[in-house]
Parts: sequence; C-alpha cells; structure tokens
Amino acid sequence: MDSVHSTRGARRGAPPSGQRLTRDVVIARAEQLITRNGLGAFSLRSLANALGVRPNALYNHVRSRDELLDAVAERSVSGLRLPPTGQPWPDWVRAVATELRAQLIENPGLTELMLARAGATATGPAVLERFLDHLEAEGLDRAVAHLAWHTMLTVVVGSLVPESARGPRGERTFGAVLDVSITGVRAAAQQPPSAQASALLRDHTLDGATATPR
Repeated sequence: MDSVHSTRGARRGAPPSGQRLTRDVVIARAEQLITRNGLGAFSLRSLANALGVRPNALYNHVRSRDELLDAVAERSVSGLRLPPTGQPWPDWVRAVATELRAQLIENPGLTELMLARAGATATGPAVLERFLDHLEAEGLDRAVAHLAWHTMLTVVVGSLVPESARGPRGERTFGAVLDVSITGVRAAAQQPPSAQASALLRDHTLDGATATPR
C-alpha cells in the first residue's frame, strides 16, 4: 500500500529516484549529444535514453523538439564571442571571421543547428547588431556593414564544407578567399551602397533581424 501511495504523485516518465531532471539538464545533455553525433542523429528518444528517463519526462521541461532545439541554439550562440575592437575595421572583420570559424570547427555537430536557428535566438541578432554598430562607427554605411556580415559568414560557412577544413590547405584557402572578400567590401565602402545592399538590409529589418537603418 505504501508503495502505491509513494508513486501516486509522480509524473509520467519521471527520472529514477535520486535523479533531478531540470530544463537546464535537458538542454545541456541535448547540446552534448548534438555536438557528438550531429543534428541528424538527434531525437527526443535518444535524449531520453541518455538521461535514463522515458520520453514523456522531457515534456515536463520542453513542449516539443523544436522548442528544445531553439533552446540549444540559444545556449550555443550565446557562447560565440566577437574579438576586441581597436584595430582597422578590415583587420577586425578578418579577426571576427577567423574566430567564428575556429569556434564552429570546434563544435561541428552544432554548426548546422546554429546556422539554421541563430536568427531566431535572442543572442544571434544581438551579435549581428554589435558587428553592424562597430562598422558603422568606423564610417561604413549600415547597408554595406550588413553586406560585410553576410560576405564574412558565407566565406566562413563555405570553408567548413571540405573535409580538409582543419588542415593547412583549408586554412590557406580560407585566408585567401577571406582576403579577396574583404577587398571587395572595402571597395563597396568607398561608394554609396548599391540598391541590392540597401534592399537586403531593408528586408532583414522588416523580418526583425536587425535594427532600422540610421
């Protein structure tokens, strides 16, 4: 009778006795699994198995797989850091790209998740805002600064595709392509922003991805 009474208040799928399952624990373990195995192999069932609980227990802390992935993306993106300023803006953009690439290489399983969901996080747009604000303070039109962000991000992501991304050849290719890209941004910064650059900033502003042009 006592055993029946002791389980009457338990939630479905609850963790084993003595193990406290919290939202932070669920998110942290999900991040570990995605880092190790990649996003494609991740499921709520695999997460529940790793935590030693039934899948139902997860719904006490997250409403869906999408909500969980958004939370993991928020946690991961919040770890991204822009390098200190205080150098000419082309050198700073190069430092940003190099640092971002290094952080993504160290977490290959999370790269797909961060790229797909960073814009929906609270931290992702904030990082973009800091990037744009700094380049604007350095004299760039905000539309050109916004184009510089996308140029940098395209070079970084493209450099992660080859399996040799970690090797010397991958580093040299990344550096060479980044140099050419920054040269293009410098040329764009010396003239009024193109209609395409202005439209891109306007579209992203309407989407809520960046602040209103100044």
